[in-house]
Amino acid sequence: MSPRLRHRGLPLLLFWVLLVAGCTPGGAPHAPAASQLDGTARALLGDLRTVDPCTLTDPAALREFGSAADAGTVSLDYCLLHVELANGSLVQLAVGELGRAQGPQGDPVVPRGSLRIVRNAPLPGHCTRQVLFADDIALRVSATLLAGDPASGLCGIAEAGADAAAAAIEQHRVGHREFPADSLALVDPCNVLDSAAVQQVPGLEGAEGQPSPAGHQCSWGEPVVESPRVQLTHTAGEPPRVLHGAAVEEEVAGRRTVISVVGGDPQVPLCSAETAHLPFGRGGQVEVAQLVVAVPGMTGIDACEFARGLAGQAWPHLPPPAP
Repeated sequence: MSPRLRHRGLPLLLFWVLLVAGCTPGGAPHAPAASQLDGTARALLGDLRTVDPCTLTDPAALREFGSAADAGTVSLDYCLLHVELANGSLVQLAVGELGRAQGPQGDPVVPRGSLRIVRNAPLPGHCTRQVLFADDIALRVSATLLAGDPASGLCGIAEAGADAAAAAIEQHRVGHREFPADSLALVDPCNVLDSAAVQQVPGLEGAEGQPSPAGHQCSWGEPVVESPRVQLTHTAGEPPRVLHGAAVEEEVAGRRTVISVVGGDPQVPLCSAETAHLPFGRGGQVEVAQLVVAVPGMTGIDACEFARGLAGQAWPHLPPPAP
């Protein structure tokens, strides 16, 4: 499975898992009135497209749990840390992805200086905290057990990560990346893929693209497990490659593209199409346009046919790739 699909908040996979577990995204949790909060996300973070989420992390804040280390870039939207606990467990902490506040209305909301922290109820192997801004945009901090003891205190790790992020925001330590003019980070994916093309997918006949706050993701479809869904994400990490027998590399609209049934099981109705763009950071990383299609009731092969067709519609509207 691609590192982006495994780690990048799992734009569709984690969404799928949360729905199956019974945690359907809902409206903003109960919180104090916006006038009591210290500004909007844009006022406190600046240009949301260019925020460097790794400036919101503090490995020292996790010292009581174990040793924390940078886990590498797999997203434009969040920073990954791996925390090795004293009991041998390995926990992944994702910090920085922006979205609308999610969770049941009854989730506790507690003050952290001038900000608020939403304490979402834990799921097996996963716990999330949300730093809430005045405009109901939330910065997500999620701890996920990768290996080891399920009773490894994931919510404590997520809470410490959220506290560190809130402190960085209040102390004006939010950093920003510099991108070239033709970077995917500066291109709204809702303008890359026409909703009329997505509406050809059965069940999405009236769907319109919904952008993420940072403008790196666009989603079509209802957030319920039995509904079809399409998501186009501009992200970063290792170049796309064929990782299993249910993946192929081919040229789509003049761009090298890897089309892959998510997880490699042709019966799973999820498929991704990925194409590389400009170099990003160090170590051979690149920007990546990633299209993910879910078609419940069909197969992964069916999903890949839709992904291939939509990629053919979207890729011509991306900036030209690196030579």
